[in-house]
Order: sequence, then C-alpha cells, then structure tokens
Amino acid sequence: MKVGVVGVTGRVGTVLVELLSESGEHSMVGGISGNSRPQELERMVQNSDVLIDFSVPAATLRVAEVADRHRKPLVTGTSLSEDDLGRLTSSCRSIPLLHSCNFSIPIHLMASFLRKCAKILPDFDFSVVEKHHSRKKDAPSSTALFLADQVGPKSQIVSVRSGGLCGDHICDFIGEDEMLTISHRALNRRLFASGALRCARWIIGKSPKLYSLEDFLEDEVNCHG
Repeated sequence: MKVGVVGVTGRVGTVLVELLSESGEHSMVGGISGNSRPQELERMVQNSDVLIDFSVPAATLRVAEVADRHRKPLVTGTSLSEDDLGRLTSSCRSIPLLHSCNFSIPIHLMASFLRKCAKILPDFDFSVVEKHHSRKKDAPSSTALFLADQVGPKSQIVSVRSGGLCGDHICDFIGEDEMLTISHRALNRRLFASGALRCARWIIGKSPKLYSLEDFLEDEVNCHG
C-alpha cells in the first residue's frame, strides 16, 4: 500500500512517517506540510493508493478536492467543525472518506459502553475530564465532545492543558450513592497513527461515501466472527 501523508511535520504525522519507514508492507510515497507547494500535493496524490491526513481544516479541505479529482481514498483525523465536515463531505463525491476525531480503537469501544450506561443510569450526572498537552489549541477536545455526545445534553466537560500529555479522558456517572468511572489514557501518539493506518488499509476499494471508525469496527467484528 502506497501512502501519502498530509501534516507530515505534525505530532501524529511524524509518528506515522516512522511507522511507514518501519513497515515492510507499506511505503510512504510523499508527505506535505502547510507550506508545501500545490505541485507537490498533486504529485503525492497521483502516486498514492490512499491518503492519511493529520493537519488543519484548511489543508484537509484542499487535499480533499485533489483526492476527489484523482479518485484516491482519504482518511483524516483533523479536528473539524460541523461546517467544515459538511464542506469536506461535499468535496468528496467520488471517493471513500473516513473521518474520526480519534483513531484509538478502545476510545470507540468506550463510547459504545457510555451509550449503554446512559440508558441504564438515566438519573446519574455525567462528566468528562479531558487532559492534553499545553500546546493543544482546541478545548474541549473533539474526543471529549464525541464522548459527551454519547450521553446527551446534560454532559459536563472539563478541559485541562498541561505539560506533554498525549490525551486522558475520564468519564464519570455520578449518582446519589455511587459513582462509575470509565477512563482511557493515551500512552503515546503511535496508537493514533497505527489506527489510521489500519483504517487506510480497510477503506481502499470501498464505495464512495463518508465512513466512521464505527463502520471499520463493525467490519472487524464481522470478519472475526
């Protein structure tokens, strides 16, 4: 599998480059950053089987247009607003597109469990405490918003920005007499790059539409019985 990397100098992008360099199965055919020239983007897209993007919304939307024109699948983990996601989907009419706020498989299993808990514990209060590195710009994180959305509008979110944390998400259901805590800690950024790479393998050959990581997980469950 020949992979083009968008956001090659970013925190996850650099780890993805390392993974691809270690792989005997896949290769990186090109990488672009925010200051790359349009010709470099065109060349990378043309030479790729699939594109993986961890960049910024403006770059993601630009890449999506080129990917759609050349009919190359796109996997993106860029944090996008609802408006940006709508524009992205409109740009990708001819390709399979997978967007996820988080490429950790356990985070999505956690989300599934939160939905079940919300149904069984309707009288419990719910909160998410999310902790990330001090240079992270968005607060709350897109993952925290995703987790809170599993429970509903009564959710409370607290954001902490400190040091070099990769990402902690602590979810609490709190009742009058007891509390249930469900948490996930990212120990390094390799998990995000690895998850995106698995999704990139999966999406090649899929029909043109917007996919989620839940679609990938459903296929994985069905494949393994």
